[in-house]
Amino acid sequence: MKHRFKNTCYNAQELLNDCMTLKKFMQRTIKQSEAHPEMWNPMTYRGDAFEALVEVLINCSPIDKRINIVEYRPWDIKKDGDDMGVDGLGFSHDGRPHTVQVKFRGNVTEQLTANKDYISNFVSKSDSMYLTKQDMTIFTTANNLLESVNDGIYHGRVRTLGFKEISKLIDKNNSFWAIFRKEMGVV
Repeated sequence: MKHRFKNTCYNAQELLNDCMTLKKFMQRTIKQSEAHPEMWNPMTYRGDAFEALVEVLINCSPIDKRINIVEYRPWDIKKDGDDMGVDGLGFSHDGRPHTVQVKFRGNVTEQLTANKDYISNFVSKSDSMYLTKQDMTIFTTANNLLESVNDGIYHGRVRTLGFKEISKLIDKNNSFWAIFRKEMGVV
């Protein structure tokens, strides 16, 4: 795992021991994020935790068509500049560039929107990075990206894997959770 959360997590063992569902991971992440607001902004902590989970999920699933991302790496703010909406980069199975945005939301029924959730920054940065067509995916603990936003503003170009889809991939998936714990240094 390359994400900084491996080194900034307050207590990886407490977060991940006996954790086998996305819902439990979210609950524990929220609890930990509120424990030390003087160290990390709670919202940043939650986002980092979920970005780390998504990194492991993507890199554990290089042949999975539902994910369709290989050679994934988190966006390196130090190397690549300020956070402009893209959280990770990789390639789709057909070789096209693939950008990723990760959004942690405590409400799993919430719909993401263009402005409130800064999705326009993600799309704009993705478009400006490549001269060729690229794929864009949002991983979120919310329900989805509002369909009227995706169709009306982004012409259906943004794929979203929401709470339900991610839960289907990782809930009670012993292999995934064992790898995630190992990547986080939990023995």
